[in-house]
Amino acid sequence: MTEKKVTMIDFVQATPAQVRYNVTRSKELTQSLVDEYLKKDYKRILIVACGSSHNGSMCGVPFLKMITKKEVKLIPPFTFTYFNEGFDDDDFIVVVSQSGRSTNAIEALELLKAKGHRTIGITSDVNSDFKDICDLTIDWGVGVETVGYVTKGVVTLAEFFMLFGIEAQLAKGEIDEACAQAYKNEILKAMEAHEQLQASAQKYIESHVKQLYNMQELYVISAGANLGTVTEAALKISETVKIHATAYECEEFLHGPLFPMTPAYTVMAYDTANPKANARIEAIYESAKGISAQPILVKCGSCDDPDVISTDIELIDEVMPLAYLAVAPLLADFASLRLEKAEHKLLHEFENALSTKSKKYPKEFGQW
Repeated sequence: MTEKKVTMIDFVQATPAQVRYNVTRSKELTQSLVDEYLKKDYKRILIVACGSSHNGSMCGVPFLKMITKKEVKLIPPFTFTYFNEGFDDDDFIVVVSQSGRSTNAIEALELLKAKGHRTIGITSDVNSDFKDICDLTIDWGVGVETVGYVTKGVVTLAEFFMLFGIEAQLAKGEIDEACAQAYKNEILKAMEAHEQLQASAQKYIESHVKQLYNMQELYVISAGANLGTVTEAALKISETVKIHATAYECEEFLHGPLFPMTPAYTVMAYDTANPKANARIEAIYESAKGISAQPILVKCGSCDDPDVISTDIELIDEVMPLAYLAVAPLLADFASLRLEKAEHKLLHEFENALSTKSKKYPKEFGQW
């Protein structure tokens, strides 16, 4: 009997259970990072991450800012290492890499160590290269994803930063147990929405096969906390379907980027928890119908439109990405497996010349 190949869909479907489990062990999961954070009153939090780890962090930052009331800055490792504006002992700095083997993340840690700064790594593999350089290596609670185009890791990383913020503020006495539980309930509610969006996306796929086959260029737009969502959506579709996909804040999209658009382009819009902002986002979606072969709208709130991917669960803006991250990987998985568009052979030479992972990284996982 041929063993079933594990795909992105399997990890998308496994995500709600993992998120719920992580909520039940929130204190245990975040304890070492919280203990580190409580050692002094840091002026800001710096998160150093790239790729899907950057996007997962980006999805968690709005919640972390809201609950800690601190400046939270997200910086790519290359920029942090070679072009950073400087940091000092008042900065709480964490470096994130799901594999723990990204060479640019390792470089950032080496810079921190060289400057005598505490090195904190957040990863899914505490036995990776990170453990050889970090003073503190933390498992954010996802396990190993054997599909290189990670999905569960993005959601659980965003969740980890949310849970860290909750537990840190609880430990500092800035919020009480009831408040902490209310925030955790919002995370749990997002998983109900995640499951509804999975089902809605699958129905959309079944009724829009032709449009998905024809997807050639993609704009992904939103605002607020969902800027992280659309950045990850564009990355996931670019790397799997192998088409050009770009993420924009909705209003920025109107200020120039839309001009190359033709009927070959798809516009994918995600709404927010802000009704006034959504009026603009949905106006862009409706206007796109006049040129785009099949614009896509993802939204919260009751919706009977079969052309819309939706959940009837209302969420606060800061946890929306946990639910909305379900959609793009399902569309990407469908389109990539059926279009079977291979990477150009010259791209392999390009990738081989510019490795982004250490020698310890399992090649069968592809690029994380």
